[in-house]
Amino acid sequence: MSIRHAEEAGTAARPAGTDVPGIREVTQDEITRFWENGWIRLPRLIDPGLVNFLLERAQRLMGPNGDANEERLGFDFETSPASQSFRSPSEVDELFQQVVHSRQLGRNAALLLGRDHAQRFFDDILLVKLPLSQREDRGQALGWHQDKNPTDRSWIYFWIPLDHVTPEQGAVRYLSGSHKLGPLWRGGACVDLDEAYRLAPRLRSCEMSDELSFEPGDVMAHCSWVVHGTDANVGDRARWVYRPSFLPADAVYMGVPSPTIAERGIHPFDVLDHPDFPVVYQPAPAGGAG
Repeated sequence: MSIRHAEEAGTAARPAGTDVPGIREVTQDEITRFWENGWIRLPRLIDPGLVNFLLERAQRLMGPNGDANEERLGFDFETSPASQSFRSPSEVDELFQQVVHSRQLGRNAALLLGRDHAQRFFDDILLVKLPLSQREDRGQALGWHQDKNPTDRSWIYFWIPLDHVTPEQGAVRYLSGSHKLGPLWRGGACVDLDEAYRLAPRLRSCEMSDELSFEPGDVMAHCSWVVHGTDANVGDRARWVYRPSFLPADAVYMGVPSPTIAERGIHPFDVLDHPDFPVVYQPAPAGGAG
């Protein structure tokens, strides 16, 4: 498939909810397995050519080795010892914006969440796990955790490898079905596996996902509260991953401390109706084209 990326199509960003070539729709079987496990591997969800363009853009932002960008004070989160990060590439690069504002990716989020309902884009981040041999402070394991969610509805997180990823580079792993247990400990806190089992003994009944390899175009998707983590990068190449997140457009803010939301004038029990959280997918009206 020929992908028209930003350099070919011009620099103007497409409106939110515009179709972007190269993103397929999830299948019913994938949706079923997602609900059972809380995560799903989506082979070739994105055309490899489009992923390659994203990698090129990411390397412009972070350097060819993924460690040349500096933290932007007042904007970036503190960089984790588990990876070198670049927050919100969609705010500075048209191609990333086109992908996360694409109607099909938003529709996939809705279908995986089990309700054909409007979806908002929330945020995105580049996560480059560097080899420990290159940077011990940017390639460590990311402990087992649940993704914190400040609204009343479950979210979708897409974990998009931008290059070949092998288990030795620190690919993501899940405790299957753990999303059914709800919040288990302080949201976002990373712990080792023994501590996770101590805090939530029922996790012992949740099977750990296999160590997986990924080709460009393969995507992992997971929902809020599924317990997951990554090992250290003991390989010899950086692990390039892009992670955007989406939520139902009717989700309301529950007042959990979140500068990202509160500084935009959104109050508890408001929907996240703000230009920074655009609706990227809206189902067709009844009787209209899908």
